[in-house]
Amino acid sequence: MAVIINIMQMSIQTVNVTNSSLIAKAIGENNENKIKLISGNSVILTLIISVITILIVLLIMPIFPTMFNVDKVCNTYLFIRLIGFIQSSIVTVLSGQQRTLGNQGNILKLRIFAVIANLIFDILVVKLGYEIVGVALVTITLDTILSIYLLVKSRKSIKYKYNKNIIKNILDLFKWNFVERIVTRIDNFVFNILVSRMGETEYAVHVILIQIKDIIGSFIQGFGDGITISVGIASGKKDTNYMSNVKHVAKKLINEASIIVPLATLTISIIIMKISLNQPDLQTIFFNVLPILLLAIFIEMSATYYYSIIRGIRDFKFLAKRNFISSFIKIIIATILAYTPLGIIGVWISFIIYCILQKYMSKSRVKEMNI
Repeated sequence: MAVIINIMQMSIQTVNVTNSSLIAKAIGENNENKIKLISGNSVILTLIISVITILIVLLIMPIFPTMFNVDKVCNTYLFIRLIGFIQSSIVTVLSGQQRTLGNQGNILKLRIFAVIANLIFDILVVKLGYEIVGVALVTITLDTILSIYLLVKSRKSIKYKYNKNIIKNILDLFKWNFVERIVTRIDNFVFNILVSRMGETEYAVHVILIQIKDIIGSFIQGFGDGITISVGIASGKKDTNYMSNVKHVAKKLINEASIIVPLATLTISIIIMKISLNQPDLQTIFFNVLPILLLAIFIEMSATYYYSIIRGIRDFKFLAKRNFISSFIKIIIATILAYTPLGIIGVWISFIIYCILQKYMSKSRVKEMNI
């Protein structure tokens, strides 16, 4: 059901990114009324998309147990999660809004609270015998609490008034960001399927490596979000000197992080490997692929400078095209190399090529725009 929930949340994440980029520009323009209207219309759009998503999932729910070959309790879990989907969507969009407005510390504390509370109550409800149903109820209860808190917290920075032009601006960016995200989802799905067919040993290692990549990827994304917001504000100010300063500071931070992050990843990877992969054959595969992962993270971290600038100036159409081209090439190369003696190493080499393509295309785009 996590697969279904992730697909459901994709549209909301797209609204969140679009909302944050438009708010950043409005901050640069020093237009408080526009900030409020963008936030309010983003929440309105979020509610509409959430309701449509819930209705679609309710319609196709009956096929899930057969499709995934799992117990019917999966639909009970999903139904409960659907009850809290609107609250979860509001939390996503308003968290992004508050971060863009400069309240990152408050949102971080809120997220820490949510993670700890979720963990404690999950353990409690399972011990009390409520199992997966209890876990779902804990999730929607916390999402409801967080959504109410954020609605109250953001009430002074939001105006819930339909504005045709703002909705149009949001949807114009939304469609390209949505394409970018869905291409990545399909790309990752095929990437995982290829390794899963190699055997349980390879797939066991692959799952651990993917988890490490996702953990570090979340950090890199957070790092990039800060640069994106700063570039967005600079684009609103239309101040060349301000933009130059933002780029200078961002480049310096990225250069330092490009060395620190791969080294931190190496340390984290070895610790996770010792905990999760005790068998020598699993460790051998892990160490064969690990250098590829570290190189990919170095490339991705260094390329974040270009990704963030492009997001900051809201060129989502280019990002969608970039993802389509690089993902298509990645899938072809991964499919070919998967059936060579390289096996899992070949599949991960395709990921390196994907990262290089994305960096090269993004760097060329930034130079072309002469920002």
